[in-house]
Amino acid sequence: SVFRPPPQALSLAARLALSTSSSNPSAEEVDWSALAIKGTCTSLEKSYFRLTSAPNPATVRPEPVLRQALARMPTLERDYWYDNDQMKAMRQDLTVQRIRNAFTAQVYEFH
Repeated sequence: SVFRPPPQALSLAARLALSTSSSNPSAEEVDWSALAIKGTCTSLEKSYFRLTSAPNPATVRPEPVLRQALARMPTLERDYWYDNDQMKAMRQDLTVQRIRNAFTAQVYEFH
């Protein structure tokens, strides 16, 4: 007999993200876009911190705020450690919101 671990309860977010595949009705796929958060923070300046749990939308900046934050970076007095901290925080905000577009490329090119 083959060992099979006991089934684990899915979180509410995972259950909401599960959808039945149209090509194979018995297969389930996770809709990862349903799990992406939408940030509500309006602060242009934010320090990077390593996430150890699910991010709080109140501490994540949405794309329009990130655009403003990136636009102000060249105007700041240059300090490697501060700039690096700000850019890492921007990249993290983009990642947790699953934003992948031309603006994301600009952020990575600047950093």
